[in-house]
Amino acid sequence: MSDALDNIFNSDPELAEHAERAEAAARPDLAGVFRNYEAAPDGGFPIAQHEWMVTSALPSTAEAVAELLGGTPYERETEAEDAMAVKTDADRVEVVISGPDAVRMDFKQWVNGKLAHHCDTRQFLSPPEDVGVPCRCPGTIAELRDRAKAERGPKPSIEIDFTLPHAMDLGRFRYKSSGWSMIADLPALKGALARSGGPSLAHLINERVQYTSKAGRDVDYQKATVKVIKPYELALTDTKATAIEEEPPF
Repeated sequence: MSDALDNIFNSDPELAEHAERAEAAARPDLAGVFRNYEAAPDGGFPIAQHEWMVTSALPSTAEAVAELLGGTPYERETEAEDAMAVKTDADRVEVVISGPDAVRMDFKQWVNGKLAHHCDTRQFLSPPEDVGVPCRCPGTIAELRDRAKAERGPKPSIEIDFTLPHAMDLGRFRYKSSGWSMIADLPALKGALARSGGPSLAHLINERVQYTSKAGRDVDYQKATVKVIKPYELALTDTKATAIEEEPPF
């Protein structure tokens, strides 16, 4: 059933256009976050999502994502701003990545909800008074991971920013991860984006990894991978192009 607000906006195109502009201006800098894990309600180990889950601060963005990727928007029980969520039907999504600078990694350690350590494994990146001071972190991934497991050091903080080519007006989305397995893939990804020479069409893939370890333990986790397909300008004109090689030809 409609009300007076619905009626007036449906019958007054100028007012509706003004409302759309006001909503766009009020949108947060980040439209939403793509997640392949969901926080457990009891604070336990995060729950794996085999299809992408998208969270947003705006119900309109959640509705648009659901229309594009499937799923039904709902409100999460959280104090975070991105309380709206959609568990989509997609484990592979077309995205547009602006270039290698859209892929970032640093290291962070949170203690009781506060950022206690923020570095690039060589020097501190925050707080301002510590920027440039040596952080004294070890130099190898194995040592960094051991420290992080013992809660004596930071974990990777990986961010990849992108837009959705079929809903560019929604703004910028982000994938965030503190996983170690993605680190080895980042140089090839940044290299492929650099060779593209501008914004690139890519696939953001939510991959399920399952195997049995040498110790006989069953391993089952979600891993994000990004496959650069071609420069976005070629995608706009439907020009055929092979995927950009992740390694230069020999």
